[in-house]
Amino acid sequence: MSAMSDPPIPLTTLTEFHREVVAPDIERIVGASERRLRGEMHALHEASLMRSEALEMESAAIEAGLRRLEERLDSLVEHRHLASEVRRLDERLGHVEKRLDELVASHQRDALQAELQKLRARVNVVEAQVGARQKPQP
Repeated sequence: MSAMSDPPIPLTTLTEFHREVVAPDIERIVGASERRLRGEMHALHEASLMRSEALEMESAAIEAGLRRLEERLDSLVEHRHLASEVRRLDERLGHVEKRLDELVASHQRDALQAELQKLRARVNVVEAQVGARQKPQP
């Protein structure tokens, strides 16, 4: 028998076959695919959430580290500023010490000169006394 000789299948039979055999098979196949896709979507979503949480934790750790670095940098800048202030004050103190040494030396020199003048005056008095005693007496 050829294909042309097969009797036509009534529409009701095709509809019933579709409803009882094809549709449930399609629903089963689509349902299985849908469940698999939903499972994959949930897995991807959970993995994405886990990565997001890990990134948030890492971001928080980086921010805390940056805050510590900023505090250390502020401290270093402050120390550097203090160190330059100490150097500047040390230089000024050196100048003051030098000037003080000059003043002390000058004062000592002035005191020595005054003492020398007193001694010269005394020597002159002694010389005068010696000279007066050495003169022959009439």
